[in-house]
Amino acid sequence: MTTTSHDNVFEKHGSPFPDMARASELNGTMFGEAAKFNAHVSTTLQNLGKEWSDFVGTRLREDVQLIRTLHDCHSLQDLQQAYAQFWQTAFTHYGDEAQKMLRITQGAMDEAREAAKDMREMMTSTDRAA
Repeated sequence: MTTTSHDNVFEKHGSPFPDMARASELNGTMFGEAAKFNAHVSTTLQNLGKEWSDFVGTRLREDVQLIRTLHDCHSLQDLQQAYAQFWQTAFTHYGDEAQKMLRITQGAMDEAREAAKDMREMMTSTDRAA
């Protein structure tokens, strides 16, 4: 009969049955790490949501200020200046916000990659010890 790697795992312990204690330990470790990862993702999403809502609030205040500024304009040149300033500020704000969101997201991705690397190393070292 041909021996597969699956059969070798069972035979490694001298028993036709898998090591249930070992399987339970690995499952506990994986569930614990998954819970940590999910908490981290949740925190990142909260940070993104807060950043975005702060940004939207700022932009809405700028919109209200534009209406006030337009109300006070006395000439076409005043209107043009008000709109030019509004759009220049808007483009700057949106560019800055995109950079902030990218930094938050990149930081989260870097941390997730490190967590996955640590988990892989832990699982590899645990398998060697078994």
